[in-house]
Amino acid sequence: MTSDTQAQESGGFLPPSLPSPPESPYTANSAPRFELPHPRFRPLRNGSNKESSFINHVDQTLLAISRQYEKRYNLGLGDEDILLENERGYDNFGEIAKDINGVIDVVWVSGTPSLQIPFLLNIAQIVQTSLPAFPYSPLSTFKLLNKLDLAFASLLQGSDIQTGERLPGFEGSRGKLSTTDKVRIRGTVERTRVAVVEVAGKDVAVDENTSTVQSATDTDDDMVSEDTSVTETREGGGHRRWEMDIARVYERTLVELGTSLDSSGLRGFR
Repeated sequence: MTSDTQAQESGGFLPPSLPSPPESPYTANSAPRFELPHPRFRPLRNGSNKESSFINHVDQTLLAISRQYEKRYNLGLGDEDILLENERGYDNFGEIAKDINGVIDVVWVSGTPSLQIPFLLNIAQIVQTSLPAFPYSPLSTFKLLNKLDLAFASLLQGSDIQTGERLPGFEGSRGKLSTTDKVRIRGTVERTRVAVVEVAGKDVAVDENTSTVQSATDTDDDMVSEDTSVTETREGGGHRRWEMDIARVYERTLVELGTSLDSSGLRGFR
């Protein structure tokens, strides 16, 4: 990873600014509040050493995540097997979500639409595939999907959807997403929304073995430890508690896609 990227990779999750209502652990908007890290001021130059280093770093990180996913629950390994940390597979969705969250930050910091779009699409597809492979993890799921939603909606708009700041590479007509990109994003978004509904609808407790309620903080560790206990999920109507978040999966991206695809003459595409 280049020094420019490392210096700016400082994103995180901001704690809620208002007390949580009884129905939800979050603010009135239900979803946790956080920001994407601030991107570079200029995109990486095409064909430069920095671009090559960036691509190699992200590719290797995604490959490592894929390998850990394939070894989830350490299937096929006996109790006598002793594994190094980097040889272990994921035990729950919170663990893979934490690693994916870090990659999203790195990709966003690049400030290079030609790299952000394909990498984020790849990441979103990994998330969609991973969701059904683990027990339902609401906090990890919605924090990760909300971050991807922010990224896609901002790229579609050409500016940070929270701050309104113009994104690098979107000056004038540069960096605009193609119709093919938009159709691919919509397909991934819709499949992910279906996957979330199906996973949340299963009568299965959350994957983390927590017995106490934790607040949403600005660290990555809460990606691994859920904020609801197994008892709460089974007896407290866990699915109902998160209904608003389920309905809002990729909500901002869908709004931007609707406007963008309508203007592209694909009004009937759904």
